[in-house]
Amino acid sequence: MRAATFFLVICGAFVCFSFDLYVGNKLMYSSADIENTMSWSSFVSFIENYSRMMRLDSPSTGEVGDFQYLVWNGHTVGFAKDSNVFVVDGATTKSKVVPLVDILSAFQLPFIQEQSKIVLPDMMITKIFQTDDIIDITYNGSNALSFAGRQNQIEIISNGFVSIDNQIYQPGQSIRVIPTDKKIDQKIEMPGLIRVILFKETFTTKEVVALKFEQIMQIPENGFLLLYSDGDDRIIIRSYSPDFEGSDWPVYAQNKKIAQQIAAQFNLKLEICPLYNLPIERLCMVVLLSDSSRISQIEDYLKELLQ
Repeated sequence: MRAATFFLVICGAFVCFSFDLYVGNKLMYSSADIENTMSWSSFVSFIENYSRMMRLDSPSTGEVGDFQYLVWNGHTVGFAKDSNVFVVDGATTKSKVVPLVDILSAFQLPFIQEQSKIVLPDMMITKIFQTDDIIDITYNGSNALSFAGRQNQIEIISNGFVSIDNQIYQPGQSIRVIPTDKKIDQKIEMPGLIRVILFKETFTTKEVVALKFEQIMQIPENGFLLLYSDGDDRIIIRSYSPDFEGSDWPVYAQNKKIAQQIAAQFNLKLEICPLYNLPIERLCMVVLLSDSSRISQIEDYLKELLQ
């Protein structure tokens, strides 16, 4: 009985002093040493790996005699092995190991501390910026976001451990709710940037202006522009251009949706190409018909779609 009790006490001691370090859900370091501490070499290796994972500036390291140091994020930490002195931005303390909580705080890294566990974010949002039709999210690390469109709002949800403004959001937590009467049309993902394109399902105009293609220089300012000419039964719309940083996407999305419906109704081919003589950010298309008399039917159908 005494032996069993002694065994449990020993096991309990090891449990108390075990320590795990996570980035998101990924275990990066585990030790049975003093809680929330790690050796200098393990610490340097972790910071180097974490900076690469998060696409942050790499730390610089060096040594003077037995004093080893690391400079990162505008702060300096160092360790003198022979004298067991640890230095954080010039302040010294006696320690044989790296006091990780103090260092993470000095580096201004957000983290969650749970007894023998520390969790760092796997995504750091630096900015959420919204214009009328675009939501831009800049970040470091990996994309751990999802988006939910609800009535008159879009919710940004954490799928990992996401930090913004020094606060960490865990999986399933709501990060931001953006009021809008528009819907998500497309998400464009690039390293360090998520661009959410929004559009409104209601059409901006209900008037149709039908003109021969040769009259393109005489077009009025308002109305859905329906240009037509002789051809091989196809519809041509202007393609989306990344040169405009998403400003022409809502019109392109509406144009494409209408063109697909017309093409299906009248058995026409749909072509998307960069017709630069077509106006930008305006609903318009070119219809090439082997029988030009069909344009009146297409015009009537277009008016129905715009209602």
